Order: sequence, then structure tokens, then C-alpha cells
Amino acid sequence: MRLPLLSFLGFSPRVALVLLCAALAAGGCSLRLAYSQLDWLVPWYLRDYVTLDAGQRSALDARLAVRLDWHCRAHVPEYAVSLREAQALLRRDTVDAAELAPFLARGEAWWAEVLAALEPDARVMLAGLANEQIDELRQAFARGAQEARAEFLGGNDAAQEAARIKRMEKRLQRWFGRMTPAQRERIAAWSAELSPTTAAWLEQRMRWQGALLDALQVRTDDAAFAARIAPLFAPQQARWPAAYREGVARNRALTLALLADVFNMAPEHQRQRLNRELDGLAAQFESLACAAPARVSAALGR
Repeated sequence: MRLPLLSFLGFSPRVALVLLCAALAAGGCSLRLAYSQLDWLVPWYLRDYVTLDAGQRSALDARLAVRLDWHCRAHVPEYAVSLREAQALLRRDTVDAAELAPFLARGEAWWAEVLAALEPDARVMLAGLANEQIDELRQAFARGAQEARAEFLGGNDAAQEAARIKRMEKRLQRWFGRMTPAQRERIAAWSAELSPTTAAWLEQRMRWQGALLDALQVRTDDAAFAARIAPLFAPQQARWPAAYREGVARNRALTLALLADVFNMAPEHQRQRLNRELDGLAAQFESLACAAPARVSAALGR
């Protein structure tokens, strides 16, 4: 599962998954995977988009090893603590959206820090692409945009809403198990209230990708390329149109309210399942041994 905050590169949009993971698991939704496989940490994970040569693959792997080690040391202990905090909160009979919101804010702050840390590596890797690889990247972006439009904007309004409800039910079932009739009704009501932001999200993603492709045209000029790349790894919200920014904020609040209500409606067997899931993720974080610095240095040939 890839974090939707990578959506500008072509992954699934936020549409509540980031809220679900951050609010209920403090950002740990993908951590049932082995830590060494957490490629969602690198939005420049070019192998999904570009055929790399042996030297580029080796360089990417070395840089990825360093960044994974940094992330392990800088954030994993915080994830474990936050998961235990979430677990304690969700042992209560009821919660409200305001109590879930800090977990989301914490996860977003972590993600902003990860993006900032990745920017220098991304710049080096992207600068090394050949013209043919940039063409391949452009084609991959175009295919991804077409697929996303078909998935999220295909069919009439009723079909899109049914798909949105199904996606949210599936995400919640990951934590709670099968939804009750009352929970399904609440999810349907949430979907009906959402502001329409999907088309604007796709437009913003295409604009980001276009800016990246434009920046690659000056990649041989280190100063010019750095100036073009740095803003792409900074928070993008300030660049969003006001209407889109407002719609995202509204949907965020609606989704946090949904999560609180689904929990408050949860019968005992769902609560037990949620507690087990959170406990298991926290235990994995707590037992994770980060790579020794010597191993990281060796990976870079130092």
C-alpha cells in the first residue's frame, strides 16, 4: 500500500486513506510490510516509471538504504509512541473528531520532513536521467493520468459515489472487520456530503508532473535545476486554488467525523480487532532494529 501523499507522482489520491491511517494508526498503515520494502518513502522511486540502467539502480539502492536508515532512526520511535497513544485513546467508549485530528497533523508533519530530506537525493537521481528516460517518464505520467481519470471519474455520478463508498468500506474493514448496517449508512451519508475535489486533485497532480518534466529540461544546470526542483518537494497546499484548498479542508473534517462515528458505533468485536491491529503495528515498530551506520556507509562505498 502506498501512501496517497505520493499522489502527485501518480498514486491514488488522499480520499480519506491518509486520514484513516494517520488518525487510527498515526501514519503506520503500510508497516505490516517489511521495513526494507517501504518504497512509499521515496516519491522519486523511479523504477516504477523509468527503466534504470545498472549504475542508476545501484545508486538509487544506496541512497534508499541511507534514507531508510535515517527514517528508521528519526521517525520509527515516534511512530511506536503515537500508535500506543492512539491505542489508549481508542480504548475509550467514545471519541470525537477533534481528538483524532492531532494524529493526522502529526503524520502530515512527518511526511513534510521526509519530503524535505529526500529532495537532495531526488535531485541527483533525476539529473542523471537520459533524454530517452525522460520520454519514458512523460509517457508513464500520461498513462497514469488516463488510468486515474477512468478509475475516479469514470461513469455517472451515482457510479462514482458507489465506488467511493466501496473504497471507504474496504479501508475501514481493514481495521474493524465487516461494517454494520448503521456504519454503512454513515459511510453513505459521508460520501454524499463530500465536496467534489477529484477533478481538481487530478489537475493539481498533472500540474506538478508537468513542472517536474519542465525542470528536467534544465537538469544539466545545477543551480537552475535545484531552484526548480526544491519547490516540488515542499508542501503544495499554498499553491492550490482557494476553492480546492477549501474543499480539501472540508472533506478532511468530514472524514475525521466519519472515523469518530464509525468507532463510536463499533460493537465490541470490532473494537477488539482494532486494538489488535494497533497493538501489532506498534509492536513491529518497537522491535524494529535499524541498520548500523557502518552498513549504511558501506552501501555508499565510504
